[in-house]
This record gives sequence, structure tokens and C-alpha cells, in this order.
Amino acid sequence: MRREALFSRSGFYGFLLQSNVLLHREATRDAIAAVRPLLSSDRNHRVVAVLDLACGGWPVAISDLMAAYPEHEFHYTGVDINPDQVSLAASTFPFPDNVSEKRLIEGNAWCLDELGLDTRYTLIFSGMNIHHGTPAEVAFLGHQVREYLQPGGLFISHDVYRPDETPYLPRPEMIEGSAAALVAPNLLAHRTPLLDLKVEKHTADSEPTWRTDYLQRMHETLLSRGADPVGADSTVRHMRNRDYPISTQELRRIMESLDFKVVVQRYSGTTEPLGSYVASCVASLRY
Repeated sequence: MRREALFSRSGFYGFLLQSNVLLHREATRDAIAAVRPLLSSDRNHRVVAVLDLACGGWPVAISDLMAAYPEHEFHYTGVDINPDQVSLAASTFPFPDNVSEKRLIEGNAWCLDELGLDTRYTLIFSGMNIHHGTPAEVAFLGHQVREYLQPGGLFISHDVYRPDETPYLPRPEMIEGSAAALVAPNLLAHRTPLLDLKVEKHTADSEPTWRTDYLQRMHETLLSRGADPVGADSTVRHMRNRDYPISTQELRRIMESLDFKVVVQRYSGTTEPLGSYVASCVASLRY
């Protein structure tokens, strides 16, 4: 399993959260609004089971969402591949008082069947994780989300998505000398909808205009908000090596093929520099 220094206890991800570079505040606000009809219809105030995929050591967005509904009791399960982050979230992160149970699991958030999960969830949240996956891997995750989501539940993804009108840039098979796959290839067979993707040619000497703009904005925004230049450089290097996002249209088509209804909230109208590259997608089963 891949473990990234950026997300370790001494890594830089905490600054990304605090500086709101990736619009965690806007995503939290919209997630709180998205779950309001679901929770307000629950007159018995039953326990709300939450599964947080790639939770990291600072699961602030989902924590703030749970805190916004103090009349509800939450059971929280967080999954992350980095043991340092799992330890941090389990030992020091201040979950709200209405989280009566919490469980932190070290494991692959793309392979839910391997995690020993023993319940279905009212809410499955994925923050800044989908952009690492190929369309086939996202479809594989979508199949599992459908199996672990309670009837009437919601799947929310706050993430980086490339502009809808741009061709897909395939992720290399190897990154920094290691296999880039998030899911074993044999598990992906027969689980990917036909997207008819227009694909960008990937070369070592050039990158798409949108990607150059995205990385430049990230670097400039981090520095303008007081980031350590070394941390800013390492963050952009990580993103250049690891981030090959699908578009919101592609996510919609994948999830709709699995009987989900998808609502997309874009942030291009915000004054945040990365607003045009970040979106929240809320998916609910049609039946």
C-alpha cells in the first residue's frame, strides 16, 4: 500500500486544510446543506453511520458536518492508507461530542471489501481522493459504495476535477518507480462503463494547459498564504506526479450507470484561485 510523506504526521497536508486552498470550507458548507433533508426527515433521530474514505489525520470537513447536527448521534468510521494519519486521527483529532463511536482503520479506501466493515452507512464521504483514480478504479469504488450505502443514504465527494471540456490525461502505469494502480487489475474486469473518452497524449516533455494552470495556481496560492516554500514545492511535485483527475461529467456518467442520481456543485464562481478545479458531487441511489 502506498504511503505518502505529504500526508504523514509531519507532512504538509494540515496547512492545505487550514489555508482553504482546496475549498474545504465551501465543501463543508454545501455538504451540511446536502444532508439536511435526509437528517431532518429522520424523526426518530436514529444513529447516523458515517464512512469517511481517505480520512487523513484531520477529518475536518466531515467532523464539522457532524457537529452541525448536535441533535443526532453519529458513529464514525475513517479509513486511510497512511498509518501515521490513522494514529493521528485516533489519538488527537477533536471529534464533536455527538460522535459516540469512532473507528479508525488502516487500509485501502478503494477496496472496501477488504476492510472488515460490518454495517451499511447513512453517509459515505470521500475528500480529495477520487482524483487519484482512473475511470475504471472510480467505477470499482462506485460499485462498492452502492453495496455499503443504506437506502436513502448519500455519497459525497469533495475533490479536484479537471475541466469538463478537456480530454482525459491517463495516469502512468508506474510513478516514481512503483506501480500506480490503486486496485488490483483483476478486480476491475467488467466493472467499467463505456465512457468513450477523448484521451490526451501523455508525454514527458509537455502537459495540458489546464494542468499547468492548476499547478501554478496551487503553488502561487500556497506561497501567498504563508506556506513554507519547501512545503509548497513538495505539494506541487506530489500533485504533478499523482493527480490525474477525471471530470465531473465522467463521474456523473460512472455513477449514473450504477443507478445513482448525481448533483454537482462547482465552485468556479468563487474568488478562491482553485475554484474552477474543485467540485462537490452528491450521489443518491435512484431506488
